Amino acid sequence: MALARVARAWHRLMLRTSLQRRVSAIAAGFLAVVLAFATVVVVGLVARDEVIDRPEPYNDVVAEVNDYRGDFVRLHVHHQLYIVSGLLEDLEMREQDETALTDSADDLRGAARATGRADISAQVEEVLAGYSRWRVIARRQVVARLAGDQQALREAQGRGLAGLQFLETNSALEDLVTQLEDMRGEAVRQSARAQAIWLWLSLAAAGAAIVLVACALYLVRRWVLRPLDHLSAQMLRVGGGDLQTPVGLAGPPELAAVASSAETMRRRILDELADAVAAREALQQGQPLVAEVRDQLQAHPVPDLPGWAAAAALRPAEGLLAGDWYDVLPLRDGRCAVVVADVSGHGARAGIVAIQLKRLLEAALHLAPEPDLALAMAARVFADEAERFASCVVAVVDPDSGLVTYANAGHPEPLVVRSGPEGVRVVSRLRPTGPLLSWLHLDVPGAWTAATVPLAPGSTLVVYTDGLVEARPTGSTDELGVDRFLQALAPHEELTPAVIVDEALDVARRWSGGRVRDDVTLVALQRLGTAARTDGERTRTGGVAAAGE
Repeated sequence: MALARVARAWHRLMLRTSLQRRVSAIAAGFLAVVLAFATVVVVGLVARDEVIDRPEPYNDVVAEVNDYRGDFVRLHVHHQLYIVSGLLEDLEMREQDETALTDSADDLRGAARATGRADISAQVEEVLAGYSRWRVIARRQVVARLAGDQQALREAQGRGLAGLQFLETNSALEDLVTQLEDMRGEAVRQSARAQAIWLWLSLAAAGAAIVLVACALYLVRRWVLRPLDHLSAQMLRVGGGDLQTPVGLAGPPELAAVASSAETMRRRILDELADAVAAREALQQGQPLVAEVRDQLQAHPVPDLPGWAAAAALRPAEGLLAGDWYDVLPLRDGRCAVVVADVSGHGARAGIVAIQLKRLLEAALHLAPEPDLALAMAARVFADEAERFASCVVAVVDPDSGLVTYANAGHPEPLVVRSGPEGVRVVSRLRPTGPLLSWLHLDVPGAWTAATVPLAPGSTLVVYTDGLVEARPTGSTDELGVDRFLQALAPHEELTPAVIVDEALDVARRWSGGRVRDDVTLVALQRLGTAARTDGERTRTGGVAAAGE
């Protein structure tokens, strides 16, 4: 249930989201992915290059350590040769080795600093300090050998300090090389991991970009191309002569507005066709009489009631005359009366009887605004009309309290409806309170009684004739019915009286296969949530002359 509510809320949100916003959202998402992809690539390249370059300083410092170690070993060897032989050639080679070792020390310090590791620089300094200690000891031996002081030379060599210091320094160099090799190996592994991560991030960003492009193409097709194809198919169907299938589109507001305009055009075409047929039938009925009866049955302008909205229409089944009529009358006590009647038969004679009934009901309501008494007085019309009868509803509405007092003379039950998240539901029905108006019940006391129902804010009173719910295709007994009528109203989020009337006329005509076979009259009176009324809720009036509005 919760998922269904979320789905419905999302559907309503998408119906209100314009196509421009949808396209902008797609473009923004695409731009965000492109920027993310570029950021990943740039940052990944920088990070990768930095990690890839990490082994280089270790390579340099390892090479310098090995060079320094080699120079140190040669220096030690030439030093020992000179001490043993005393030859000047060995002394010169020793001094050359010492100069080279000093240069190697400078290179080694520079390579250690290039690694950025303070621990490596400290170890290098310890190695160089070991060499300095060896040099001091070795220098004493050289001085004694040059002076020919054998005693001093034996003392300098006696404890083997030079050899021990050489071994200690050489061992420190070996340990340093081993440590540097380990560090270089770790740097190589980090470089490989960085390259793999960068590769996977690049592939993921590229995949996301491809998925987004696919999603964008899908959404463009779903939001633009598919609705346009659907709308084009509907317009081609209308152009091919199918005027009974409504044109509608559940999509972006821009496309839905185009579909709404097309639906208005379709209904206008049907109205023009109906007017043409009605005009032809009116000529057959007798134009002067038709015009006079039509004018007499014209409804009064609906009174302006703060906090209320109304709409009404009448569509005759034959020519321009109908046995149906409606009116909304202001009463002297501040209330108003909604009257809908259906006289049996069609054509001029039914229209004349309808005029008589209308005049008697108006007079009765002005004298005594009680629905049951008004029906009892109006039944006198049928004293000389034994072959005719009429159904009628008189509903007196108190605009302040919303209380509806009504009498129903065998008429189809008016409905009090409300719209909500679950669709359109019937709050109450105004059931018959007496028989049909006819000569059979003249002067029968209490033949018609009155009843009351409350009309809450947001509720709508819908009074109609049987031509609406009994609409059926030619050769079929499958009537439209109340349920199908309410289902036709369900897609509308805002259920105004104008929407109810327009949809009722259209669904009756559509269900009948293009033209209704009985008069359809409909009055919708809605109590608003506030006293203010918008332009979209202005009262619609109509009558015989405005049939099909």
